[in-house]
Amino acid sequence: MLMVSNHENHDALDAYPVEMWNGGKVHKISDSIIHLMRGQVFTIDGKKIFTFGGAQSHDMWHRKEGISWWAREMPSNEEYEEGLRNLKKVGNKVDYVITHCAPDEVQNSLFQWRHYTHDKLTNYLEIVRQTITFDHWYFGHYHDDNDIAGKFHCLYDHVIELGDYIFEKREVDG
Repeated sequence: MLMVSNHENHDALDAYPVEMWNGGKVHKISDSIIHLMRGQVFTIDGKKIFTFGGAQSHDMWHRKEGISWWAREMPSNEEYEEGLRNLKKVGNKVDYVITHCAPDEVQNSLFQWRHYTHDKLTNYLEIVRQTITFDHWYFGHYHDDNDIAGKFHCLYDHVIELGDYIFEKREVDG
């Protein structure tokens, strides 16, 4: 199973060596658990997949730093830059995008009835959306199952299988 989320224990993840896997950087936790690092493009079963985890916690008020919340839930400037460089290397064209939250405009379209604040990450993802060509974009930060324009898919209870890999978009606490 492959996941991109925002409540990972980054202190623990950083203890694992960075490895190359299918063209991108990962932390290999075990043979069946792989942390896809931010801003990477992976080639899996002939498909190019861009990943970018992270999101601002909406519920920080009940989380504890170093236990259920880590400051690195939001990407670093280096991760933002690396993501754009990696996309440029593949001609800004991928088959799938897998993120934890949605670009600004998609967030607005899907959740007009809820208020979600735009932040540096959703702004960045909006730039990515406007820059690249892709077939499908999957995300799950909003705890909902929904689709927009046949290209953007908010997953919470649904699990999507792409080839031999299962992409589950659930938040996993530290």
